[in-house]
Amino acid sequence: MTRILVTGATGTVGATVVQALQARGADVRAFVRDPAAAAAKLGDVDLAPGDFDDPASLRRALAGVGRVYLSAADGPRKVAHETAVIDAAAGAGVELIVKLSSMHADPASALPAFRWHGEVEAHLRRSDVPAVLLRPAFFMTNLLMVAGGVAHTGLLHAPTAGRRIAMIDIRDVAEVAAAVLLAEGHAGRTYDLTGPSAITFADVAAALAGATGHPVRSVDLTEEQARPRFEGAGLPDWLATHLAGVFGVIRAGGFEHATGEVLRITGRPARDITGFAHDFAAAFAPPAVPAGTARTGSAAGQQRPERSEVDVEVLG
Repeated sequence: MTRILVTGATGTVGATVVQALQARGADVRAFVRDPAAAAAKLGDVDLAPGDFDDPASLRRALAGVGRVYLSAADGPRKVAHETAVIDAAAGAGVELIVKLSSMHADPASALPAFRWHGEVEAHLRRSDVPAVLLRPAFFMTNLLMVAGGVAHTGLLHAPTAGRRIAMIDIRDVAEVAAAVLLAEGHAGRTYDLTGPSAITFADVAAALAGATGHPVRSVDLTEEQARPRFEGAGLPDWLATHLAGVFGVIRAGGFEHATGEVLRITGRPARDITGFAHDFAAAFAPPAVPAGTARTGSAAGQQRPERSEVDVEVLG
């Protein structure tokens, strides 16, 4: 059985990839910085302690590995970290790398994360290691970043101009990654991954209302209204710039096209927003109010200035 190394194994997607591989009986090794924290999160899995900036630890992690799931945390060190894995994998004779990238990845992009993904993709092509690129659309789990605001106000704010987004559940991304890592015939392919259909934030609000049993209303902001929310959220400059730019891509229709790749690769349809909303309803439901206490927030139309209203991860 081919051993698979998962990098970024304690990340939101990476941890789900580990679970998907384990469910298929795969031989999985997780590259982690903190073994104790990783063990608590991942359970019974072979842990390879190390650091992307430590070449020796990468070489140890890759010993006996045939395939690699490639992902490192988003940020200015992403390119250095992922290219270090690629170079180490090439030296170890790895037979396949499956990279988590993003739609609109481009080394010439003005948006930081899209540019970083594009630069890593280019390095991967130059490495001559057989590879598969997974390019997901906007993650449904990004909505969890605004769950606190929705729960307290009943309002879902976003500067989308009403455009549709073929957002995807990260569990489907992980299922595709696991299927590709365990099968033959995918090397050299690029897969654009989306949910089953493109939806608006009004559709999202309706799904959340149905799942929580409480009213949720979508509020479409203009670019000018949204800008101070990003700038005043205490985010790193690169992330504030990227988030504002991603919503610009959404307003231009850049995430409207739904593909059927999840169904084709995994054999089952991608999860829709209704299922996601039901699975995560507790995060969006208003907090319990003691008997006899008047509820504020959505009933009064008040906006609670939480960071969660703007801290949206849209990166693969």
